[in-house]
Amino acid sequence: MSYKRNKKRIWANKHLRYIIAIMAACAIIYYLPAISGRLGWIGAQDSLNNLHNLYGIDFLGLVFFAPVVYSAYVLGVVPSIMTALVAMLILLPHAILIDTYPNALFKPTAFVIILGAVGAVVAMLQKSEQQHRQRIKEMKCLYDIGRAAGDSNSVDEFLGKVVTIIPQATQYPEGTRVRITIHDQVYKSPNFQKYTNKISENLMINGENTGIVEIYSNHDNPYLKKKNHLTKTLAERIGGAIRQVELEQSLRGYYEQLEKEVDNRTKDLEEVQEKLIRSERLAAVGELASGVGHELRNPLNVIRNCAYLLNMALTENSDEEASNTLKVLDKQIDIANKIVSDLLDFTRIKPPTQVMADLKSLIDESLSWITFPEHIHLNVNLNGHLNRLKTDPEQISRVFSNIISNAVQAMNGKAGEVNISTESNADYISVIFQDTGCGIPEENMEKIFEPLFTTKPKGIGLGLAISKRLVEQNGGKIEVSSQVGKGTTFTVRLPIEQRS
Repeated sequence: MSYKRNKKRIWANKHLRYIIAIMAACAIIYYLPAISGRLGWIGAQDSLNNLHNLYGIDFLGLVFFAPVVYSAYVLGVVPSIMTALVAMLILLPHAILIDTYPNALFKPTAFVIILGAVGAVVAMLQKSEQQHRQRIKEMKCLYDIGRAAGDSNSVDEFLGKVVTIIPQATQYPEGTRVRITIHDQVYKSPNFQKYTNKISENLMINGENTGIVEIYSNHDNPYLKKKNHLTKTLAERIGGAIRQVELEQSLRGYYEQLEKEVDNRTKDLEEVQEKLIRSERLAAVGELASGVGHELRNPLNVIRNCAYLLNMALTENSDEEASNTLKVLDKQIDIANKIVSDLLDFTRIKPPTQVMADLKSLIDESLSWITFPEHIHLNVNLNGHLNRLKTDPEQISRVFSNIISNAVQAMNGKAGEVNISTESNADYISVIFQDTGCGIPEENMEKIFEPLFTTKPKGIGLGLAISKRLVEQNGGKIEVSSQVGKGTTFTVRLPIEQRS
């Protein structure tokens, strides 16, 4: 069966068929004089016979260089010599009929030796050129593997490229398939299938066998007949490149981690710097507030007493216009006193005195301090089972009152709603204050809790700053979200149990 298969393979070789056809054509050309004589073309026979010995050279015999050179170019040295020997057999009958012994054998033998020598030279030149082209392909393959290693972000990406690069280094790229197995992961070239011809090489990384490189071909590729230098070099190059990709991947990971840590550290430093600036600002505000507050309170009390005496005197004389003016003055004194109180409270907020308090009572008390205009509708929706918590009632009521007062002022005299609701989770009770007022611009969102920041014509911007400090010292936190033209939501989160 093997003999029949090999025989069939030989006859299937197209180059062999071409050589036979060329040899047959050369034989016909060589024996044209004899063929002409048999056909009775005596003139043609005489003319063609002259070509057999023109200037002592058999010019018709030169046609046999064609099959010999072709055979040498496509098949190699041995087939070219075999072709030359066949040419000798074709030449012998003519030599025997024309020349006497020993010239009958000497001339074709010498000619065949020349044919064989020429064929051998052509075959060696072709082989040298083929080897040179193959070396260029191999070098390009190794270069492409190195470049793929540099361009790949992972081993998977790299090996996915390698299985398409390796076939280009073989003699028959279209009939070559590659499979690489490493750490139980398999990478295959497109349209992979196993062929009869195969070579393989272990994949070594840091001296450890971690996988295998397999190359399959559907041709009788001389480079796949045995383990050659290319396969071993490819395996070594791939192993080194995998190590390179792994190291670069690790370095990228370390770099990203370092960059993240630097960003975090920078952020921490910025936060510390911001806290330091805030502390310095608070200290300056506190020092100013303490001095100014005491200095203003005494004159305000004197003005209030004078206004009271004037009001008493004017009441007796029934001067209504003057009486109304004094009422306005008294109201403005209350506003000034409120500002002074805020300044002093900001600098000397006392520690919380925590007791069990009723949340509904705290909200009701806060609402009692505020007068709601008729155009503002109030909605209160509390969860009954969340009514009690441990906190400082006075401080938290003040926070609620401040937020509700801001919500009313945010309506700017227009109709709107103020909604108060509660939520809870395992740790916090959340009191949510939502209004439909003018909203807070995005650029002001980070500033609203800063001391002395205000966008209102009245007040000095301490209300929310004080509220934030009161909530935080009671173990809670205050959050805000807003949309210009639609309203603002403040959420006060208070712990169910006070944290140390």
